[in-house]
Amino acid sequence: MDKLGGAGVAWEWVVLPTVGAGIGWVTNLIAIRLLFRPKAPVRLGRMLSFQGVLPRRQPDIARVVGETVERDLLPMDELLERLDISAYERDVVEAVSEYVDRRLDENLPVTLPSQFRKVLAGYARRTVERAAGEVVRDVTARVRRRVQGEFSIGRVVEEKLNQLDTAELERLVVRVAGTELRAIEVLGAVLGFVIGLLQATLLVWL
Repeated sequence: MDKLGGAGVAWEWVVLPTVGAGIGWVTNLIAIRLLFRPKAPVRLGRMLSFQGVLPRRQPDIARVVGETVERDLLPMDELLERLDISAYERDVVEAVSEYVDRRLDENLPVTLPSQFRKVLAGYARRTVERAAGEVVRDVTARVRRRVQGEFSIGRVVEEKLNQLDTAELERLVVRVAGTELRAIEVLGAVLGFVIGLLQATLLVWL
């Protein structure tokens, strides 16, 4: 059995695990890089072309992400419920009423008795509050129906993802899953090292 130098260590226990770790790491590294590159299609002869998975499938990825966001993560009904548009009705009615009070106070003749001014202002305020409340509720219902019928969060997400160039898409993926991608590289090295040890064991025993 050949030894390495004078240390008395069989070459199999050093070379095979080291080479295995290197091959495992490089293989996973290349596989991860091929997710993003080449960014533009590379022609392989007349019939074949090659492109990174993410650049090639970007439209499909954008569509699936958009559908998932709209269907599972942020449905329109839930979004409108969380926005609670009806909660703003009171603010609008109050703002309109205050505006009417101010305009009446500015435009009513100063010769009118103060008691009459108060009665007139109170009547106007009650009328405005009632009418404004009905108008705001009607407008709110119309906005809700229009948003539900015409606005799609999924389409917005899909458009935004499709607008990203391949470099931005790569940065986005790396920012979200950079730790996991590096772990995959390390795992390839670890598995290659273990396979190298198994190969060395078999060589020594056989």
